[in-house]
Amino acid sequence: MTSSELFKGKKPVPLFLIFTALFIGNFLLVRFFNTLIWPYLWPQPGIYIVIGFIVFALWFPELFSGVWALRATGLLMIFVGECYVLHSFQVVLEDFSFVALLHLVGILGTFLVMLLSFLNQSRVKNNKVPHPLPEELPNVAAVIPTYGEPIHVLRDTLISLTKLNYPKEKLFILVSDDGHRRQVKALANEYGVAYNMGPRHNAKAGNLNSALDYLDDYFPQASLILTQDADEIIAPDFLKKVVGYFSDPEIAFVQTPKEAVAPPGDPFGVRDRVFYDTIQPGRNGAGAAFSCGSGVLWSVEAIKSIGGFATWNIVEDLTTSYLLHSAGYRSEYHNEILTVGLAPDDIPGLLKQRGTWATDTWRLFLFKNPIKAVGLTIGQRLQYLELGLFYVTSAFFMPILLLIPVISLLTGTFVPIEGSALFPWVGASFFYYLVLAKGRSEFLVRMWQYWISHAPTYHKAFWVAIRSRKSKPSYKVTRKTRQNGFYGAMLWPQFLYLFLGAMAILNSFLGLANVDVAVKVANVSVLLFFMFMVSSICKAAFYGWKPQLLKAIMTASVEVD
Repeated sequence: MTSSELFKGKKPVPLFLIFTALFIGNFLLVRFFNTLIWPYLWPQPGIYIVIGFIVFALWFPELFSGVWALRATGLLMIFVGECYVLHSFQVVLEDFSFVALLHLVGILGTFLVMLLSFLNQSRVKNNKVPHPLPEELPNVAAVIPTYGEPIHVLRDTLISLTKLNYPKEKLFILVSDDGHRRQVKALANEYGVAYNMGPRHNAKAGNLNSALDYLDDYFPQASLILTQDADEIIAPDFLKKVVGYFSDPEIAFVQTPKEAVAPPGDPFGVRDRVFYDTIQPGRNGAGAAFSCGSGVLWSVEAIKSIGGFATWNIVEDLTTSYLLHSAGYRSEYHNEILTVGLAPDDIPGLLKQRGTWATDTWRLFLFKNPIKAVGLTIGQRLQYLELGLFYVTSAFFMPILLLIPVISLLTGTFVPIEGSALFPWVGASFFYYLVLAKGRSEFLVRMWQYWISHAPTYHKAFWVAIRSRKSKPSYKVTRKTRQNGFYGAMLWPQFLYLFLGAMAILNSFLGLANVDVAVKVANVSVLLFFMFMVSSICKAAFYGWKPQLLKAIMTASVEVD
C-alpha cells in the first residue's frame, strides 16, 4: 500500500492539534534537554565537538546546501536560541544590571527575527528549469530607463538588448531618457531603437510610466515589458527562459538574479549572493519574491491594473511588487544569472544605494505594514514582515549587542552568561547561516559584515523615513563611475566603535586585574568578532586611496623637478 492510498479519505489534522503537539514537544525539550543541563559536556569534550563540527562544515560545504540541511540546522538553532534567551531572562531576574537588561533586549529581538527568517526559508521554490514557451510568442517591449549614465555604459546595455534571441517583429526596444540628452537620442537612432523623453518626475517609476504611455501609442500589442537598468547587460536567451512563466495569467512578474561587477574580494559587499541565491528562492516559496528593478519581466496588464509602476516610494521595484501581491497576482523567481551589471565601488555610492533601499523598506514597514495589508496571504505577510524587521535588527538590536562587550570591558560589569548557553548558541547560529550561505563561507562573512556594519546607515534611514509620511524623500541616481578618495568622515560611527573596542581590550589587560581570565577572554573574543565585522566597511573606505595619494605625490615631485 502506498502512502497516498494509506491516507486516502483521511481528514487533515486540525492546525490547533499540530501547534499543540509542537508546543508540548518544545516545552519538554527545553525543560529536560536545556543546554544549561549539559555541564558535564563542557568545557570538555563540548568545545572539541563544536570545533569539530565547524571544521567539518567548512571542509565539506556541499553537505550543508540542501533544504533539509537548512531545516535541520534551523530547528537546532531555534532550540538552542530558546535556551539562550531563557537563560538571559533568568540572569536579569537573579543578577540584575543595566548591561544584562540591554543584553536581553538585544538577543531577544535578534532571536525572534532569526526565528521568522527560518520559518520563511523552510519552504523553498528554486526554479532553475525554464517553463515551456507558448506556441504563439507574446509581444515584448524592452525598456531602458536612463538618467545621466555614461554613454559607453548605456551603449553596452543597448547592444545586449539588440542581441536578444527573440523574433524581431515581436520585440520593441525603447530607451526612455529622463536626461533629455542629444547623445542618448543619437545612440538610439544609431541602433534603430525607439527613444522617449522621460517626464523628469517621480524618478525611475515616473520614467517607466512614461514609457508605458509611449508603448500605448507605438507598440500597443506589447503584453510583457522587460525593464533593464542602463548599467546591466542581459544574456541573449533571457526572454526564451522567462517568457514561459506567463502562460499562467496570474503571474505579474518574473525576477532573475543579477551578478555585480565588483573589485577583487568584493570589498563593498555588493554581490549579495546569499540574497539572490538563497533568500529570494525562499521568498518564492511563499509567492513573495519581489522585483529588484532590473532583469525582470512584467505583465503589462498587471502593471496597469494597479495604476502603473508605484510612485509612492523612492524607487519602484519593491513597492510595485507589494501592490501586485496585494492585488492577488503571483510572481516567480527564475534562479539563473542572466544579467550582469555595475555596482557601487566607493563609499558614497554604497551608502547612498543601501540607504535608499533601507528608507524604502522602512516607509513600507511603518506606513503600509504587511500585517494590515489587504490581499496578502499569510506567507506573503511574513516574508514582507521579515524584510522590515531585518532593518529593525540591524539598526537597533545589533548595535545593542555590539556595545555589550565594550561596556563590560570598560566598566567591569559583565553579563553572567553560562558557557553552556553561550557557546551552543554561537555554534548553532554559525551552522544555520553557513547552510543559508550554501556552505560558501566567503559569502557568509560578507553578509554578516555588511549586516552589522551598515547599522548607522539603516538607523539614519529610519529617521529619514519617519519624517516622510506625507511626502517621499528626494532621489538621486546612483553614480556609475568611481570617485577615489578616503571617506572616513562618512563612517565615523564605525571608526569610533573600533577605537572604543581597542580601548576596551586594552583596559581588560591593564585595569581588570580582579576579573576572572575566562570572563575576560570570552568578552574580548566576542568584541574582536564584532570589530572584525565592522572593520570591513572601514577598510573599504581606503580602497583606491593609496594609489591616488601616491599619484598625487609623484605628480607634485615632477612639477617640483
